[in-house]
Amino acid sequence: MIDSKLILTDKAFVKRELAKKGYDIEYIDAINKILRELRKQTSDLNELNKLRNASNRDASITKDDKRRLRQRISNAKKDFKALESYALGLLYDVPNLPDPAAPTGGCESSNVILFESQDYYKCRAPSPLPHWEIAEALDILDAQGASKISGSGFGIFKGKGAKLLRALINYVLELYESKYSELITPHLVASEALAHTGHLPKFRMEQYKCERDDLWLIPTAEVPLTASLSGTIFAPGLLPRRYMGYSLAFRRESGASGFETRGLQRVREFHKVELLKIVEPPMVEAELSELLEDCLRLIRDLGLQYRVVDLCAGEMGDKYARCYDIEVFSPGLGKWLEVSSVGHFSDYQARRAKIQYIDNMGKKRFACTMNGSGVAAARVWLSIIETYQQLDGSVRIPDVLVPFMGCEFIGR
Repeated sequence: MIDSKLILTDKAFVKRELAKKGYDIEYIDAINKILRELRKQTSDLNELNKLRNASNRDASITKDDKRRLRQRISNAKKDFKALESYALGLLYDVPNLPDPAAPTGGCESSNVILFESQDYYKCRAPSPLPHWEIAEALDILDAQGASKISGSGFGIFKGKGAKLLRALINYVLELYESKYSELITPHLVASEALAHTGHLPKFRMEQYKCERDDLWLIPTAEVPLTASLSGTIFAPGLLPRRYMGYSLAFRRESGASGFETRGLQRVREFHKVELLKIVEPPMVEAELSELLEDCLRLIRDLGLQYRVVDLCAGEMGDKYARCYDIEVFSPGLGKWLEVSSVGHFSDYQARRAKIQYIDNMGKKRFACTMNGSGVAAARVWLSIIETYQQLDGSVRIPDVLVPFMGCEFIGR
């Protein structure tokens, strides 16, 4: 969440910045009013506590007066806690402030394409087929079988298709292991963990919940990775810290329909490797640039056609201060597909999760978090199938994955 002090001290600035994200800025006036009342109640409580301390030293104060004062304090504390909880709920619903360097604008046309690759493997097929047709012919993906198990939005990877998926994950984990500490985390998390990263409370309808246990299936390993560090205070000189996590990820795709539901474009369960960094504020620009390069390494190694899109303030998610999308081109679908969002959240998540560091002056400060997908395996898998399809119906394996696959082609 953003710093509540900023709403109190520079409300106009907060409203101006949040307007860039399309947020209804009238809510900031209401929150400002509640925060001021909260500040007044804090002051009143302090005065009541002073009176209580003074009454304890004053022998002329009767027991009844002391009892009434204690009751006033008890009532004031209850009112304060109720208002504090309400204010916190409102603050949790406020988006992060955009980075000053982020493009302005409120729609896709305001996004900036920073780079589009020119050196990539050229699809050999004159009329590229979509991946589901290739995969069906090669018997490496079964959507109908998955629908019998779980309904739409799922797939069964078969034979060499399953091996290709594992090859992707294994290659990525080895690619980053010298730089990022690997954590294997739970796939079920408490509500608090999702609140830390900004997925709750606002986006609860996009998550899957196990009601009986009050646990949620993770939408990304970013959630448990961040939550595992909640309450941490890093000693001077220990940042930046870099982590990676492989997991399944679960997301509702209620808006998908028609053509987009075919194959692996939009699935409700997918394999993913997430990269996470905890940094000091002055490190953000350099570390974010490095993280973007790290997330691009796999795409370049695979020889896929890609581009980097700098999202405008109105297009990036609530939690982001700055966000880049890495997109790969799908020859069979004839369109670009997002395979990674790389961005920083300033101290938005760290305030929620209470992730802090001690600066060189010995003062505790909130850290900054950032993350990106090392691989969103389903969409990268489909891009490989479509990009590397051959005229004879086989699929060539990208060179870097051959050692993990033990073969150069699927279908020969």
